[in-house]
Amino acid sequence: MSNVKMCVGARSDTPYYMKHFDKQLYTIEELCYVITNNAFMLEDDDIDENLIEWIRDRLHLQPLSDMLIKLKDQNAGLSEIVMNILIYVGYNTEEEIREIRNLLEQSSHMDQFDKKFNKARMFLDKGKLSSAEQEYRYLEENLPEGAVSELSVVYHNLGVIYARKFYFMEAADCFRKEYDLIHTKSALMSYMYAVRICMTEKQYVDYMADNKDAYLLSMELEKKMSDAGLIYDAGDDKHQLATLSVYRTEGNHTAYKNGMNEIISSMKEDYRKMCT
Repeated sequence: MSNVKMCVGARSDTPYYMKHFDKQLYTIEELCYVITNNAFMLEDDDIDENLIEWIRDRLHLQPLSDMLIKLKDQNAGLSEIVMNILIYVGYNTEEEIREIRNLLEQSSHMDQFDKKFNKARMFLDKGKLSSAEQEYRYLEENLPEGAVSELSVVYHNLGVIYARKFYFMEAADCFRKEYDLIHTKSALMSYMYAVRICMTEKQYVDYMADNKDAYLLSMELEKKMSDAGLIYDAGDDKHQLATLSVYRTEGNHTAYKNGMNEIISSMKEDYRKMCT
C-alpha cells in the first residue's frame, strides 16, 4: 500500500470547469493532475480568482486559498503559484515538481503566439474542433505581417478542422490559402482532396482541365482515393453496413432499424464531441 496517496481537502459536489483544458475538476488532486500533464500549456489566467474561490468554498482549503490570494496580490509569477499548490497538496514527487518547474520556466519565454499554437494543437489532437478553430482564427487575425510559414500552418489546420466537420468547400478554401502562401505539393494535394469530394464529377473534370498544376497530380490523387476505398471496404464499418443491408433485404426490419439507430447515435455523439 506504499503508493496510496492521502487526499487533501473535500471533494466538491460542484465541479470546476477549466475551459483551457476542457476538464471538470472535483478535487485538488485533479487540479494537480491537470497541471502535471499540461504544465507547458498553463497560462496566468488558468489560476484565477474563480478557481481560488472554488478551492476555498468547495474544497474547504482556506489556508491554500489564502496563500494563493496573497501570492496574486504580490504579483507572483505563474511558476511560483503553481509550485505552492503542488507542494501544499503533496500529490507529486520531488522529481515531478522539478520537471514541472522547468517546463513552466521554458513556457515563460514563449510569446503569446507560440502558446496559442500549442493550445490550438492540443485541442485539435483531442478532437475539440470548435475550440481549436477558435484559437486558429485568433492566430489568423493577429499574427504579425510576414509570418508566412506560421499562417500557412493556421490555414492547413483550419482545413483539417473543416474537413473533419464535413465542410469540404470551406476546407478547400483554407487549403487553397495555404497553397497560395507556400506553393508546396502537399498543400495542393490537400486542396485537391477537398475539391474532389465536394464537386460533382463534371465540375471536377472541368476544374482539372483548367488547372495545369492540379491536373499533373490528379492521377496520384485518384490512386490514393482508390486505395482509401479499398481500406474502407476491408474495415469494420463497411462490414457492419453490409450486414445491415442483408437484414433489410431479408425483411428483418427490427434488426435493421436497431443497427442503423446505433450507428447514427454513435456518429451524432462523435460529432458533438468534435464541436464542443
